[in-house]
Amino acid sequence: MNSDPPRSIGLSDLAQLTLRANVVFAVRCAQRIRPCFELAGDAPRRDEQLAAVDGAITAAVAFCQDLEPRPGQAAIAAASASVVADETCMFTRFAGYAAVRAAEAAGYAEAYVSNPSEAAIVDVVAAAFGAGRVLAANADGFTLGLVVAALISDFDNLQRLAHGTSQDLGPPIDPSETGPLGSVWPLGRPGWIGEIDAARPTIFTNSTASACR
Repeated sequence: MNSDPPRSIGLSDLAQLTLRANVVFAVRCAQRIRPCFELAGDAPRRDEQLAAVDGAITAAVAFCQDLEPRPGQAAIAAASASVVADETCMFTRFAGYAAVRAAEAAGYAEAYVSNPSEAAIVDVVAAAFGAGRVLAANADGFTLGLVVAALISDFDNLQRLAHGTSQDLGPPIDPSETGPLGSVWPLGRPGWIGEIDAARPTIFTNSTASACR
C-alpha cells in the first residue's frame, strides 16, 4: 500500500520557476477563484470594488504578457485591491486576496528588474504561494484534489514553458485559458466556485482567514 502523502506545490517548488512564471501561477489562482468575488447588486461601492479586484488581475496579466502600461501599475493595483479584499473577505471566500497576491507578485518582479535582490525574489515567490493558499484554504475534503491537480498542472507546464530559475525574469506567457496552459480546472471545477450568496456572509474559521490574508 502506498502511504506517500499527496504531492503539493510549496515555496521550494515555486522558487524553481522564473519570476514571470510565478506571476502567471498567481494570476491563474486569482482567475480560478474570481467567480466567488460576487457582491450584491445594491452593495455600496459595488462597481468600485469589482473594478479594484479586476484591475489587480488585469495589471498582473499585463506583466505576464510583457504589456504593462506604465511602471508601478501592478503595485498601485495591489494596494487598491487590498483595501477591497479587507472590506469584502467574509462573504467572498477571501477571493480578493488572490487578486492582491497576483498583483503583488507582478509588482515585486518589476522591482527585481529595476533593482535585483534576493529579497525581491523571496517576495515574488511568497506572493505566488499566497495566491495558491487562498484557493486551497477554501477547498474541502471532496474538492481539494481538484485544486491540487490544477496547481500541479500549472507548475509542471510552467517549468516546461519557461526555462530558468527565480533569478531570471523569464519569457512572456499568456495566463488565459486560451494560452499554452489551457484550462484553469483541468480535472473539473469545484462546486463551490461561483456559488456564494453575496447577501449572506460565509462562515470561515480563523485558520482559513489566516491562510488567505
